[in-house]
Amino acid sequence: MSIIHDALKKAQEQRKDRPDGVPFGNTPEAKKKPPYIVIGVVALAAAVVVAYLYIPAFHPKKSSPPGQVAGAKPAAPVAAPAKSAVPAAQTLPAAKDAPKTVNAASTPAPRVADAWVRSEPVPRRVKAAPPAEEEELIRRIPARKMGDDSINRQYNEALQLMNSGQLREAQKAFLVILGRKSDHFEALNNMGVISASLGNRKEAVTYFNKVLEYRPNYPKAYNNIGLVMMSDGNSQLAEEYFRKAISMEPESLEPYLNLSALLRAEKKFPEAAKILEKPMGRNVKDPSLYLAYAVVKDNMGHADQAMQYYRQYLSLANPSQARSGVAERLRYLEERGRK
Repeated sequence: MSIIHDALKKAQEQRKDRPDGVPFGNTPEAKKKPPYIVIGVVALAAAVVVAYLYIPAFHPKKSSPPGQVAGAKPAAPVAAPAKSAVPAAQTLPAAKDAPKTVNAASTPAPRVADAWVRSEPVPRRVKAAPPAEEEELIRRIPARKMGDDSINRQYNEALQLMNSGQLREAQKAFLVILGRKSDHFEALNNMGVISASLGNRKEAVTYFNKVLEYRPNYPKAYNNIGLVMMSDGNSQLAEEYFRKAISMEPESLEPYLNLSALLRAEKKFPEAAKILEKPMGRNVKDPSLYLAYAVVKDNMGHADQAMQYYRQYLSLANPSQARSGVAERLRYLEERGRK
């Protein structure tokens, strides 16, 4: 109570001291000036507003996506990998010829042939009266659907692109054909050849197997699968496919060349020579056949026979780097024979 009493007493003394008798603090001057405490509250409120608007630390934190640091910029979305375009056109595997070196005949020779078998052009239909004995057979053949002629024309154009080395354009053309006729086994086989030639062996096997779904007895597909197996080092399976192709189409040369090359790579020279003697017995005159047989005989050390078939190859082969290598090898054998 003494504290309150002292305060009242002090206030009375201050009133007495003012000449106008106005209580202290109620003068006009005092009303014009706000109390210091009000000024302080307003300044503090203004400081809080400014801090909220301009200082990021006062902002509420947004939840970040899983795996992302709060406050960090989100990384750009990773695009799905695009399908790889077909590589630039490459030449199809050419026949590989005799050794370039002029050393002894025991020098290992590269494969003579990587003979991919392409499906051939579709011949144009010629309208002619069939013999009487064939009329019944023709009746049993289902009539071609309308539009087959346009597909055949597209196919032959695509094959022409392929044979000229324009593999990417040919691939697009064959795909158009398959879009119209999915069971066009010749187009499927050639798509496999193109894929293998561009290094896509897995894709090539898919096409060749698709061919066999529609044509189980199509020897070209067996030969081509054998080549892929051979490239992958699966010699046993490759041999089975080559022999299957030979059994189905004995007059086709490519499976003989490929099987002989496979056996020669395994140093089974007598077997490799025996395989080639079958088409040679039919008097097949082909430079690749003569070259393959010459290389086998060269590896076996039969120089006279090797020279004989090298000469036959040179008499038929067109000028090329491989031909030059064979001529060099032949000169070496001839010079060694004269010593």
